[in-house]
Amino acid sequence: MPAKPEIKKVPRATFLGRAIAGNIGALTLGVKYFFDPNRITLLYPHEYIKLKQGYRGYIVLIFDKCISCASCARICPAKAMKMVSVNVKDKKLNKVMKKKYPVINYNRCIFCGLCVDVCPTEALYHVPYHDLVYLNMNDMILNLEQFQEQPEFVTSKEGVPVTYVFDEKRGLVKVRADESVKQEGQIGQTSGGENK
Repeated sequence: MPAKPEIKKVPRATFLGRAIAGNIGALTLGVKYFFDPNRITLLYPHEYIKLKQGYRGYIVLIFDKCISCASCARICPAKAMKMVSVNVKDKKLNKVMKKKYPVINYNRCIFCGLCVDVCPTEALYHVPYHDLVYLNMNDMILNLEQFQEQPEFVTSKEGVPVTYVFDEKRGLVKVRADESVKQEGQIGQTSGGENK
C-alpha cells in the first residue's frame, strides 16, 4: 500500500501583506541598481549602439538595378512592400513605358530582410542603423523618391558609439566602440596564450 502524502497548510499572506512585500522588494532592487557603477543604460541620443556588419536596418532601393520582378512585394510576410506603376523612359526603345517599382510602409515592416535576400539584382539593401524618428504615421509610408534616399543617421553626428562586452567579473559592461576592439584583442591574446 502506497504511503499517504501529508498535506501541510501554509498560512496565506493577506493582499496587503503581499503588496507591501512586493513593493519593498522592488524598491530594494531599484536602490541596488541605482548605486551600481556598472549601469548599462544607453543615454540616447548622446550615445548610440555601434552595430555589427550585416545588421538589418532600414531598406533602400537602387532604382537603376530594379527589374520590376515584384519578388520583394510577393515575399514580404507583413505586406509592407507594394508595387506602384511609374512612367519610365526606356533608353533602348526610346519610348515611355509603364513599369512597377516597390515602395515600403514602415508601419508594417518587421525588418526580416526577406525582400533584400530575394532580390535577384541586389536592388535593395539594408543601411546599418535603425533608430529614425517620424513625427506621424503617414511619414512612415515612403514614396518611390523617398525609398531611394538613404535616411540620415543624425545620432551618429551627435552621439558617441558604444557597444556592450561581457566581463567575467562585472558581467555586461557598456564601453566605447573603439575600446571594445582593444578589449576583444586582449581577450584573444590571453585566451591564445592559455591554450598553448
